[in-house]
Amino acid sequence: MKYFAHAYQNADASSDAELDEMRNLLGIMAAHPDFQAYKRISYDALDLKPDAKVADVACGLGFDLPYLKDRVPEGTVTGFDLSEKFLAAAEARINAVYGRADPSILFKQSDIRTIDSKPGVFDAVRVDRSLQHVSSQETAISEMLRILRPGGILCAAEPDWGSFVIGSSYPEIADKVVSAYAQALINPRIGRDLIDLIGSQTALTHHSVHPLLLKTLPDASRIFVLEDITARCQEAGTITSDEKIEFWQDLEERDASGRCFALLNIHLVAGRKP
Repeated sequence: MKYFAHAYQNADASSDAELDEMRNLLGIMAAHPDFQAYKRISYDALDLKPDAKVADVACGLGFDLPYLKDRVPEGTVTGFDLSEKFLAAAEARINAVYGRADPSILFKQSDIRTIDSKPGVFDAVRVDRSLQHVSSQETAISEMLRILRPGGILCAAEPDWGSFVIGSSYPEIADKVVSAYAQALINPRIGRDLIDLIGSQTALTHHSVHPLLLKTLPDASRIFVLEDITARCQEAGTITSDEKIEFWQDLEERDASGRCFALLNIHLVAGRKP
């Protein structure tokens, strides 16, 4: 059974409709204050100098690239991503932001597990919510460290889907929906694993946990694709049609009374390469 999360794992094989939905969803996330808050801290954690060379690995649609470029006005930012379609959209986005192509913002198609770069090129390397979709996360971390110079900073931000909670008067149904979401991901608890994956190979410089708290049903439904997940649960027989109706009616009642929420924790970990 294909969940929407699977589209991120192979974006170039996705349909045009799925790509449009991913673009819309990623745009909504990028505009949300809780996402913006942890992202700003991730930029700070890179300890960037004005002339630094920065890699944004698995950069997706490139939302972070202009913010990183603002931190390194005399440096360069390179966005790596496996998806040709994402990179084309990211480059178009950059051109729209600056009104032209910026030669100091570069794009390279590359798998995170075999990054197309010489060793020790970058002063800082960043990855954001992408290791959850990647097999062999240890290899990905090793590759990011390989392209990082000694003394440079690796920073990763990843969700811990074991912390995912949906406020509901039907906790057993909510737990099944939450479980289905986690099962669609390759590394659903990568957030809590970052401290060991990065800390075992670097001198840790930062670890913080950032709640993504969505307090309206439209926000929670869009960002966590709840309609898709509950439909998949019903299709798989995890929940019944009546349970799905009860679950959604309760969410709507909670939203109307201001009691709706969905919560997910993002772990942000940074370390300095020896």
